Amino acid sequence: ELDLSSHRGLVPVELTGRSAFPPVGDLPYMLTLSAYGFFWFALSDDQSMPSWHDQLPDILPEFMTLTSRDGHVSTALAGREGQQFQNDVLAQWLPRQRWFAAKDVPLDAVELVQLGNLGDGAHALVRLDIALRDGEQQSYFLPISARWGEENLRPGAPKLSWTMAKIRHTARMGALVDGAFDDTLPQLLLDGIKQGITKGALEFRGTDALCEIEDHGPPRQLGVDQSNLSIAFSDKIILKLYRRLRAGDQPDVEVPQFLTEVAGYAHTPQYLGHIAYRDPDATTQQATTLAAAFAFVANRGDAWAGIIDALTLDVNEQETWTSAGTAAGDPAPDQPGFGFPLAIGGLLGQRTAELHCALATDTDNPAFQLERLTQDRLRQWSRDATSEAESMFARLDATRLPDDAADLARNVLAQRDTLLARLRDAGDLTPSGHVSRIHGDYHLGQVLLAQNDIAIIDFEGEPARTLDERRAKSSPLRDVAGMLRSIDYAALSVATRYRAGFGGSDDHVFSRVEDWRRSTRSAFLQNYWDYAKDTPNLPRDAGVTRQLLDLFALQKAVYEVGYELGNRPEWVGIPLRGILDLLDTDSS
Repeated sequence: ELDLSSHRGLVPVELTGRSAFPPVGDLPYMLTLSAYGFFWFALSDDQSMPSWHDQLPDILPEFMTLTSRDGHVSTALAGREGQQFQNDVLAQWLPRQRWFAAKDVPLDAVELVQLGNLGDGAHALVRLDIALRDGEQQSYFLPISARWGEENLRPGAPKLSWTMAKIRHTARMGALVDGAFDDTLPQLLLDGIKQGITKGALEFRGTDALCEIEDHGPPRQLGVDQSNLSIAFSDKIILKLYRRLRAGDQPDVEVPQFLTEVAGYAHTPQYLGHIAYRDPDATTQQATTLAAAFAFVANRGDAWAGIIDALTLDVNEQETWTSAGTAAGDPAPDQPGFGFPLAIGGLLGQRTAELHCALATDTDNPAFQLERLTQDRLRQWSRDATSEAESMFARLDATRLPDDAADLARNVLAQRDTLLARLRDAGDLTPSGHVSRIHGDYHLGQVLLAQNDIAIIDFEGEPARTLDERRAKSSPLRDVAGMLRSIDYAALSVATRYRAGFGGSDDHVFSRVEDWRRSTRSAFLQNYWDYAKDTPNLPRDAGVTRQLLDLFALQKAVYEVGYELGNRPEWVGIPLRGILDLLDTDSS
């Protein structure tokens, strides 16, 4: 037990294996050691916490009390107290939540809209309509549950980080919590999907495959991403709650449903059902998806985390192995090959090609029918990419960067005309092939490592884009470019972290990382072309294929620069180096 309270927020990095531990908090830091064991730590203020660590939201400094005359949550949320709750409490509570996308923009107003109740009033399904100071409107799904008993309000209570207020009914006192983290609400939601019930404006729809699953076990919340929450029921079902709401067909539901029920694609979690809300007051009767159920895929985590960990370990072993050989005066032996998951390139190329073949399945569903690639569409892609590049150049001109990144930025700015010309040239290509639905946000983090195979997940698209943009048909080469950029990013991330940890450079280490990057890209592309050669949603012309892949890869790298400038400026050198590499080579 260590008292590290004066170092709150720093991340301990174990120096032998350079593994990051959870950040230091307010409580004593607890560690378990074997006999004669020890850890050697450095406390870092710029190291990311480990990917497996979920940072709990900050607890509100105090909780207001809402009164319910009948013990129902919906009653407590109504009236004068409910108005104070939505105006004052939610304005403090929302910015503390990882899934809330407007943390840095002041809130003008929060309106709480009740969608329905479950569990005899113990749970309310709520939509939050947010008006931001900059004029933007956002909506979020927030189930609210009552946990009765004063023990739920004491320090150390298991759901205290997700508690919003107190609730009182006669002599009973309890906590109002984010229902996504309640112990009983997920089961009620899944039961509703199985039964196919309709409750007012709420529609629960399930498949026969879901109804056949019995004894699925209790729910457990999995790691939280930036916009959604996944809840696992043993090793059989995943229930995904969508926080950010937009009216219309949710691609994360309709694409897996098409792949499961029409195309027969086996390498994505099977679609099992969903929950939607149809606003009776809306001008259109489009449904808004609140949650969806999928078959659980046994896995060892996503490919991004698996590859980063495996490549880091490989680099550490390579460093030790090479140093030992050098110390003995021996020539360095041949480097060993890469095992799974580092040898993922060929399998990833095959499964990606099979996905794009499945999305080209003949259908009478207009949302999934192929459309010919037109000159107008090519020109629009070119204009969009050029506009994004112009914005990037303006931001680079106006941003002060660290020395290494500043040198890369100057090199990119010096090749401004070359980059813009490459993007504009795509608009003059002769159209070839078709467009189709695609994944839309394809990278290593969207791939699960599943028992010496992979499963492709998360068809929601880029969360910042509108629903229409995420459902738009495009070239599968956009997905290919996204995965190639992700492979490059993984390699450069490991090399950058190694350099930051030890300073200087080690030619053996960086040569090893580069060998992995080149071999993985090559295996990915080789298998992709082999398995997708007759797919109608790809161009028939090799020159068009090459230039489109170049367009999408450059556009993705430009997007990455903007993202890093806004979120992790110290990482911006990675996509800047990617742009320079792309300008120096062709897309193959």
